[in-house]
Amino acid sequence: MPERGAFVFTLFFAAAVSPMTAAHHGFTNHFHPDRERMIAGSVAEFRFANPHVLIWVDVENDGEVQRWKVEMGGTSGLLSSGRMSGDSLMPGDRIEVVGHPSRHAVFELRANRVTLPDGREITSRNPYEPVPFLQRQE
Repeated sequence: MPERGAFVFTLFFAAAVSPMTAAHHGFTNHFHPDRERMIAGSVAEFRFANPHVLIWVDVENDGEVQRWKVEMGGTSGLLSSGRMSGDSLMPGDRIEVVGHPSRHAVFELRANRVTLPDGREITSRNPYEPVPFLQRQE
């Protein structure tokens, strides 16, 4: 009888978790890991929220404006590392983005590097890299 209880619990847990896992996408399912593209333009909108920080960038191309959606990591990693915060970008700021293009949308990237108006570069980093403000001061 204990096996039946474990089976029922496992079945219940799998049913409860499956909607959450379906809501999020894997990187290689959505983006080309073997391709990179660079865009430069003006920030149209900046959304510093989870599950992904999003930036919409207006890029001029042959006199037409294309609105690109740029996806980054979550807010906690960017905040805790001191790389970015909710006031890092404002509409109208000129930025440059290098990232992996979407498999599904024409004007969408997963950012590897965002160059801010002041020249600072925000990069996607290994989560195990040292966090600047936690470093030992000598």
